[in-house]
Amino acid sequence: MPCDESEQIELQVIQDVLDTVEARIRELERRGWRLIVPRSRVYAAVLLAVVVSARDAHHIPATLDRASILDEILDGTEPFDGSDVRRSVEETVRRYATPTN
Repeated sequence: MPCDESEQIELQVIQDVLDTVEARIRELERRGWRLIVPRSRVYAAVLLAVVVSARDAHHIPATLDRASILDEILDGTEPFDGSDVRRSVEETVRRYATPTN
């Protein structure tokens, strides 16, 4: 079933976010960390931050590509503001990981 343009954009946003999360997980694993939850839990936590950010943008429609947090996630410059939902990808991954050393 073909997707319209807005669905294609949202699919690309999700793919880009998941690719970013995967890259950060792999980097931590290379540094001796391991996840203590399924990878899907980490993906879900970061995707929730994107959804909440899109809702907070107060744009109609509240599509994922309007989430203000996207630039920060995809550029790797997420600020840590103390909220559970808006943690950086790095902080989210670390929350669900432990050093193996």
